[in-house]
Amino acid sequence: MPRFTFAERRAAGERFVQFLLDTGREQERGRAALRLVYNQEFRHRNDTREPNFSSVLFTLRQSGRAEVRGDFVLFHKVKKRVRLPNQYWTPEPEQPPAGGQEPSADPSPRRGHAKRRAEFIGGKHGVEIFSEHDQGNGRIRVPVTPGEPATASLRVQNNGQGTVTLLSYRALRKQREITFHDASKVTSQQPLMLQPGASYMVEARCLTQCYGYFPVTLRFEFTKEQDGPFSIGRFVAAVASSRLAQELGPSAPYRPYQAKLKKPVMHTVEDGFPPDSTRHPELEQLISLGAYKYPANLKDMVSSERRSLRLSLAAELQFENYRQKFQLLLHLEELQMEVDIRRYDMEDAKMVKDPKNKKLLVLEVPGVAENRPSVLRGDHLFVTQSDQRSQPQLVRYKGYVHALELEKVKLGFSSKLVDAFVDKLKFDVTFTFNRLPLRVQHRAVELAEKQCLRDVLFPSFSCGKSLLPEGSRLRLFDRSLETNQEQYRAVWQIVTGLSRPAPYLIFGPPGTGKTVTVVEAIKQVAHCIQGSHVLACAPSNSASDLLCQRLLKHLDKGSVYRINANSRDYRQVPEEIKPCCNWDDAQQCHVYPSKEKLQQFQVIVTTLVTAGRLVSASFPDGHFSHVFVDECGHAVEPESVVAIAGILTAMDQETNASGGQLVLVGDPKQLGPILRSPLAVEHGLEVSLLERLMLHNSLYQKGAQGYNPQFITKLLQNYRSHAALLEIPNQQFYDGELQECADPLISCSYCAWAELPQQGFPVIFHGVSGEDQREGNSPSFFNVQEIDVLVTYLKKLLQSQGKRGRSRVSPKEIGIISPYRKQVEKIRLAITQKDPELKQLPDIKKLKVGSVEEFQGQERRVLLVSTVRSGAEYLSVDEKFKLGFLKNPKRFNVAITRAKALLIIVGNPAVLSKDPHWGTFLKYCREKGGYTGCPYPQASAEEDDLAEELGSLHLSMQAAGTQMGESHVQQHLEPEWRHEH
Repeated sequence: MPRFTFAERRAAGERFVQFLLDTGREQERGRAALRLVYNQEFRHRNDTREPNFSSVLFTLRQSGRAEVRGDFVLFHKVKKRVRLPNQYWTPEPEQPPAGGQEPSADPSPRRGHAKRRAEFIGGKHGVEIFSEHDQGNGRIRVPVTPGEPATASLRVQNNGQGTVTLLSYRALRKQREITFHDASKVTSQQPLMLQPGASYMVEARCLTQCYGYFPVTLRFEFTKEQDGPFSIGRFVAAVASSRLAQELGPSAPYRPYQAKLKKPVMHTVEDGFPPDSTRHPELEQLISLGAYKYPANLKDMVSSERRSLRLSLAAELQFENYRQKFQLLLHLEELQMEVDIRRYDMEDAKMVKDPKNKKLLVLEVPGVAENRPSVLRGDHLFVTQSDQRSQPQLVRYKGYVHALELEKVKLGFSSKLVDAFVDKLKFDVTFTFNRLPLRVQHRAVELAEKQCLRDVLFPSFSCGKSLLPEGSRLRLFDRSLETNQEQYRAVWQIVTGLSRPAPYLIFGPPGTGKTVTVVEAIKQVAHCIQGSHVLACAPSNSASDLLCQRLLKHLDKGSVYRINANSRDYRQVPEEIKPCCNWDDAQQCHVYPSKEKLQQFQVIVTTLVTAGRLVSASFPDGHFSHVFVDECGHAVEPESVVAIAGILTAMDQETNASGGQLVLVGDPKQLGPILRSPLAVEHGLEVSLLERLMLHNSLYQKGAQGYNPQFITKLLQNYRSHAALLEIPNQQFYDGELQECADPLISCSYCAWAELPQQGFPVIFHGVSGEDQREGNSPSFFNVQEIDVLVTYLKKLLQSQGKRGRSRVSPKEIGIISPYRKQVEKIRLAITQKDPELKQLPDIKKLKVGSVEEFQGQERRVLLVSTVRSGAEYLSVDEKFKLGFLKNPKRFNVAITRAKALLIIVGNPAVLSKDPHWGTFLKYCREKGGYTGCPYPQASAEEDDLAEELGSLHLSMQAAGTQMGESHVQQHLEPEWRHEH
């Protein structure tokens, strides 16, 4: 039996008092009743160990937090929780000032869910409901085997003093896999009297033909003389799981993340030593980079003065308020980042000395390989000794990241810590995030104002001056582009520069070759325009690498230079571009050459944030004649402006007649920037520069005759996908203008696959009634029933021999997309470790499993998509925060446009059909014969009425498998994606 300290017993008591508040039993005073709640519900929840009830009560009494009077207990009020400035919490709306109107605020998240649930399932007037399959918290979970009937009993017990009448019971959502039966066939017309001590049995009969999770909410109606009518609910679910699904189930009970509130203590900081390359750059820094810290009162405005903050954000974006508005939005983003990073802090973490370099200490950080938390070379974190955490004054050691190896981080601390270090000494770790991206964006919008870039950022005209002689015709490096009218036109317009000073936009839907077009345009600029210097950027390293790789095929390798951030792992740089990148073998790190050396290159390729280094160096006005931003739709506007302000001099007929051309490339219908702050998203930071121009600037809007080719080209020929795969995104996002131009040898290669529900239609929608699950302290969802189906299809794809001349597909030609990190993790585990057949296949690790973001810009011959969500209770939250696929059209669009020849979707049709885009796609699959799996749900008016009734109870029709806690905030603390800088 573990011994608990006084502080531990007191903390357990405070948690118990909070538990009573959360479950609506704060008025409970009876000592025996409290002991029962403590022992049966609180003490062993989530497999945690707590002290016994008597010791906890004694400790609360000793510390003045409870009074005990015989058999009655009175708990004193618990101190009000301190709230972090988390923007996902919406306070009660303030009253608008008299005579004025306030912009409408978002409704507050549902609160008190646990209290309402406890009321719904709790026994009343002595009536209780029991089952041999009871899982606690009102859940009854019946294990079943497909094809074999199973039964479970529900016993209604009257433990009260008076007679109770059972009026009826009914399922608030019908499920064909579960039916209910009772001997007396109780109905409101034929009620049953339950005398004191009597019980009555109701039987749940379960039968399913497939694996899945089939939930029903059951409501019992009673009445009692003098007390009147009342009801008790239960959440019943039949669960059919394969062995693989059982192995992939939750490894630990889900515990929502709780911010730990620590007492303020005094700190002294011992600085460590950073990697060498971060201290001695060759590139000059003539334009300073400020700290740009947020105002001290902004936290208070987020927490308690939301109305006044919204008013200041509501102003329409104009050049006159450009800097002020974007800097406020960036400050809000930073505030939320501060809140989110705290979830990764560690206690009692052990470090060891690096065997290769005794000056470095090594810390193991689970999740760092997936950027959770995001840690890069040159970043820093803080540690304090765990055994000193109760001291009033602490020494914080600042450690700089020198290297990362899988989940190990190598840190440079001060000699004071390293010299006194003993292996396995325990530390509390506080993570930080790199503020450099935020700082360069702040400076960018500031420089945009100082350099008067109105005509670039808010264009309204073109000078109409061409950089090529009249009658010129281009000879393209890639001759295939000459037969594509849109691609040739885009290249021609960019090279002639007729849009200047306005940017030129390439709107590139999936598979239409926008990167090919960009690369051709850069080559033509370098070849045709004497003295031109091009900066080519993209938000991510992978997109920047692709630009560089394709440029090297036609340009002199000595004229192209790829600048990587010094934080980038050199092992991730593609081999073909290593000779032309900024890696220094002697120093074993990335370096920044001098400005004079960089001016010798005709084309410089880098990421948008790293372009800030070039801004600091202050190149001569007009040096960069052209700036290209590929995947511009995937970057926030200030991030794109990093590569513009301080680099591109706006075209002017007198001072810069031959330069100043900005080219923005992307697709506003695909994934946008990745943000954390809901306030910043709501007020425009989510809208990229490309999307803003297309939405709000008349030069780039589509008219009766289409787009104006002087300013924008929309690419129309899709070279990727079979026509069946293209149909829905073409109609929903691209006005039906996309033309199928894919190679039929590839795009039609699965039209005769034996597993297709409809031959000739290479789309499968496999319906699965699955279960949303979570584990540990991760808010990310997973669905093992969907993984079962995915694995089955993978085996059929990878193990079948070639048929009708079609060779067996390689793992590297298959991709699997899921919107949730935990599902991605479970799928990888299934195919590389758990499934005995798949894990033996050669190259199985080359089969890419990832999020939608990881697949943007990529394609696969075969693509499988696991949608995960099977519970409808989060639909409104998904809509508000753009989570998963539901209620997020851009994520839906990217997911279903990656496949060339075969698309397999696995998901719950009952949930997906509620979304307009998924609903249209489902209807399309059914009409074409591509639907299979669980029977398609046919909603009835009766079910709609029952759903509305259940909604009035503030409970969901799938609450059987979900315990949501006090608010929806927890699941938003960790979005399922992250930017790559």
